Amino acid sequence: MLTLLAFVVTLGVLVTIHEYGHYWVAKRCGVKVLTFSIGFGKPLVKWQRGDTTWQLALLPLGGYVRMLDEREAAVPAAELARAFNRQHPLKKMAVVVAGPVANLILACGLYWGLGAWGVDALRPIASEIKPGSPAALAGMRSGDEILRVGEANIASWDRLFIALIDEAGGDGPVSVTVRREGEGERIIALPSVAVRDIDPQLLSRLGLSPVPMMLRVAQIVPGSAAAKAGMQLHDDLVAFNGVPLQSWSMFQSLVSAAADQRVNITVRRGDKLVELAVTPERTQVAGKPVGRLGVAPAVNEAAWEAQRFRLQYDLVDALGQGLDKAWTYARITLVMFGRMLIGQAPLDQISGPVTIAVYAGQSAEAGWTTYLDYLALISLSLAVLNLLPVPVLDGGHLLYHTAELLTGRPVPARVEEIGQRIGLVLLLALMALALFNDFNRFVPG
Repeated sequence: MLTLLAFVVTLGVLVTIHEYGHYWVAKRCGVKVLTFSIGFGKPLVKWQRGDTTWQLALLPLGGYVRMLDEREAAVPAAELARAFNRQHPLKKMAVVVAGPVANLILACGLYWGLGAWGVDALRPIASEIKPGSPAALAGMRSGDEILRVGEANIASWDRLFIALIDEAGGDGPVSVTVRREGEGERIIALPSVAVRDIDPQLLSRLGLSPVPMMLRVAQIVPGSAAAKAGMQLHDDLVAFNGVPLQSWSMFQSLVSAAADQRVNITVRRGDKLVELAVTPERTQVAGKPVGRLGVAPAVNEAAWEAQRFRLQYDLVDALGQGLDKAWTYARITLVMFGRMLIGQAPLDQISGPVTIAVYAGQSAEAGWTTYLDYLALISLSLAVLNLLPVPVLDGGHLLYHTAELLTGRPVPARVEEIGQRIGLVLLLALMALALFNDFNRFVPG
């Protein structure tokens, strides 16, 4: 129910803000607005206010503003001056672009407000570096604090993720400045991230984790290899086949490479050292066989609390940070979409309503600041994608009106009709792909 409610609220807010942008500018340009609808199809509720019929319709996946226009129906002579098609091209362009701009303003406003209010964040400290990972091979060590990626300052773990995405697809390595306890600052050349590898697991695949894990068993899966071997809760892991263990990541790597192999694990249990003979079970991960014991580590609570902080700015700095965050996300969205079009990025990154609903629900569960941050991101994505020069979208209409401004005459109705049909086909294909990705992402195979 929370997921459904969060989804409805998210769509309702985004659509209302978007359509109100069109409505507000249209009214100020002297255009008569006939209908303001949230949703499509049969109206469930409607009321009259001035010249405009306001309504909530059956299908909540969008909305529209219908204006007086001779291309749709005959217009009385006394009202011709208020018809949209009779307006100067600059007014038409202003009305069209107002929807996406309203979503941009919402996103920037939310980022500004969240920055001024303050949000819970994690310091960009790589508490765990997985042995053999790209980060480890590049020379990073557990405990390194990441200060900069390229020229971008890194204030939090989330900002690290965004900065690495921003650097994805480069020709050379990424310059990462870290602070190492007792050694000061140093620059590490981290391998560039391939665009196709961008997903929520990016930092994990690079071998970076903010969670300070202990070499202590906190969970054991019943019936697992560890349980069968006699491993117990609160056992401290000491050695693997006689090799002293330095971190939980090191332990994971050794177990993964020992599928179906009998190994000896030394644990400290109270004041005693206990030797356990165990055979990691073989399982498939990403098509590769790996060993698994069925244990989970304890988290160093003191270190974890030390990494958490409240990221907060004064009103002026919060505005600057909010605008910078909105610009960064907008630029990444455009770049990623462009790379998808030319085949440099996988199409499975396109998400549909199911993904939006699931993430909306998860962010709502995480707290209102997390939900508002997610709402800002979706609003920003809606604004950017709506400005693409595709017929049916606002960007397509903006293209028509720009052509009218340059040529001095409207785009021929036939050309616009053909463009609308092409745009509709492209939009339906995109929606089908998004739903297909949603199905693969959330429906078990």
